[in-house]
Amino acid sequence: MPKNMLIIEDDVVSRDLLRLVFEFDEFQCMEAENGAKGLAILESQTFEVIILDNVMPVMTGLEFLDYLQHHPQQSVAPIIMTTEMLTSEVREKATKLGAYAVVEKPYDLGELRDLVVNCPKDVLLFLRSLPSCPNNPSKHSFSSQPHGNPTNTTG
Repeated sequence: MPKNMLIIEDDVVSRDLLRLVFEFDEFQCMEAENGAKGLAILESQTFEVIILDNVMPVMTGLEFLDYLQHHPQQSVAPIIMTTEMLTSEVREKATKLGAYAVVEKPYDLGELRDLVVNCPKDVLLFLRSLPSCPNNPSKHSFSSQPHGNPTNTTG
């Protein structure tokens, strides 16, 4: 049975790319170009996972997460937030608001795919029900950095 995914991303090219990648993994993907449209879709459908951009017009990813936290009657899947502007403040706020993972753009599509595909829904839903804590090891933050030898900055 196909899994349902909601992709909330304002950039059309990024949305299309995510949809193509996850349709290959047999997800049925719905798309929204901002958080407000994503909320409207959530009123009538359920999803196994949501990929949420942070910086968008109308309603940002953080505003979307804040809305969901203050409206607990909404049945929500695990949310993986992506952002170009990843700071410790954004990571902490997203985690406190219930994001399962925060992934920095540009992300590695293989790593994002593995994160989505290899996490069972029941485990992710359980993690979302736990009180948020920035140091909670069950929450994940990822930074897509080039692999290789670390640079020695001390000289």
